[in-house]
Amino acid sequence: MAVNKLSKGYNLRWESSRMMLPEHREQLLGEKRKQQEFKPPLLDNDQLQEINCIIIKSIEQKRAITITYAEKYGPAEFWGWIQKVDTIEGWLKIINEEDILILSFKRILQVEIS
Repeated sequence: MAVNKLSKGYNLRWESSRMMLPEHREQLLGEKRKQQEFKPPLLDNDQLQEINCIIIKSIEQKRAITITYAEKYGPAEFWGWIQKVDTIEGWLKIINEEDILILSFKRILQVEIS
């Protein structure tokens, strides 16, 4: 016979008064968030070379790009013009009419000319 709440030996007095401390709840939610974090794929040399060529072409032709990059919980997109590239520190600055994005090269997943 399967054990359940009504089986002999269960303490029914305390069965309905279960609770969880706020610290334990936050820890469980933190673990759940950590499991949901986005792990970006590693790009091979061909993909990196293609991204590099598109960025150079965008700068030379002064054309806007749509860039897909890795956020904490998934990929995100941003549209704009490349204003500055810092190859030493490894980031680029993209602007549009509404916002500015400073993005590390390591977070870039895909680039397209708009």
